[in-house]
Amino acid sequence: MAQKVIFSGPAVKSDMVVLILEKLGLHPQLEELTPSPDLDNLDRDARVRIPEDEYDQAKEILFGESEIERAGF
Repeated sequence: MAQKVIFSGPAVKSDMVVLILEKLGLHPQLEELTPSPDLDNLDRDARVRIPEDEYDQAKEILFGESEIERAGF
């Protein structure tokens, strides 16, 4: 199945994106862009891929309007 990149950035943020999407029943995959033996380096480059059929839902979760914005505050 084809996958799309939903997020690119530091590993610490990418890990958080994966956790959020997994908690909501989606199937993201973390991909290290610069493999590093130093796992303590939280700034290493990574990206998160998601199956194409889950992309729109993941995009809404991560980048959509918050409940506060929808309520007009």
